[in-house]
Amino acid sequence: MRCALGEIILLRGRPGVGKTTISNLLMVELNIPVIRKDDFYDVIAEYYENHELRNKVSYGILFRMLQTNAGSNKRFILDFPFNQEEEMRNFEQWVLNQNYILKSIRCICSDKKIWANRFNIRKLNPLPNQLITDFDELCHYYKDLSMKPMDGELVIDTVDSLDANVHRILAYLK
Repeated sequence: MRCALGEIILLRGRPGVGKTTISNLLMVELNIPVIRKDDFYDVIAEYYENHELRNKVSYGILFRMLQTNAGSNKRFILDFPFNQEEEMRNFEQWVLNQNYILKSIRCICSDKKIWANRFNIRKLNPLPNQLITDFDELCHYYKDLSMKPMDGELVIDTVDSLDANVHRILAYLK
């Protein structure tokens, strides 16, 4: 099914909540590409040590790619955190100005034990984008792990089964 306008399916949320796992499943189910901040960041990390610069370039590439493809009538899955409310509102407005339809999905993990275990696994072999590999450090860094949902945003809890979450997302996208 093609959209009259381009469509962005955004998976956002804190580190380690399961955005990448869900985006991989959606990519296969919907047969559309995934664009990941972590992919950009990891390549940029080979050339630049500065975290803020890596982030800035990663988001710059995203915005340029979306701007370039705005008139293409295509769907994209974005796996980008957009953790801050103001950042998300600005992105939402920018996307609308580019004539995209935005379907935002906020991923959470309500079970802190499961979430912490994901960080324990990351700690064994972290990628460059995985600067925080300790759950206590994550809690300290963000202070408040909750994120306010945007209007019309679907919230999925990754402690639920993958099948159930994918089913909910597909229903939301229709």
